Amino acid sequence: MTAPAGREASPAARPISPVSSPVAGVSSPRPGVEIIQPYAQFTNRRSEPRFDCNETATLFLFPSQAQVECRILNQSASGAQVIFESLPEVPAEIWLIDIRTHTVKCGTAAWSMTSKMGLKFSFLQRLDPNAVRPARVPEAVFKAWRKLAGLDPEPPVEDDVFFLD
Repeated sequence: MTAPAGREASPAARPISPVSSPVAGVSSPRPGVEIIQPYAQFTNRRSEPRFDCNETATLFLFPSQAQVECRILNQSASGAQVIFESLPEVPAEIWLIDIRTHTVKCGTAAWSMTSKMGLKFSFLQRLDPNAVRPARVPEAVFKAWRKLAGLDPEPPVEDDVFFLD
């Protein structure tokens, strides 16, 4: 069927090409099948650019106060992507403790998999080793940061051993 003079055929009437994806090099397994790829705007859902960092950090989970070592794959001002061995729970509140930059970031899980998680930050605080605890940082998070940073070393444990002859 052809369109009347001066009018184009509707998009539904046009033949589908084997390669109809915006990504070059993606082809259909069968002729006439359209491959739908997500738009580029949905591949990076954060409004700020992400920076790859590959840094070691610690997840501090509330309210259980469990600590999980993790690696930050990438981060921005509003979120981060982390990987870890295992997570005992996905809590409502997660604090990311970054020792290298002396920062703590509070957030929630945007998405979670078995060993990978996306975090959405709601609060960020840089900590000073010589200053007092900021009011918005919970005491348990502050103490965990100081211990992980080596600022409050644990006293040596003395053995209470009695030798009787």
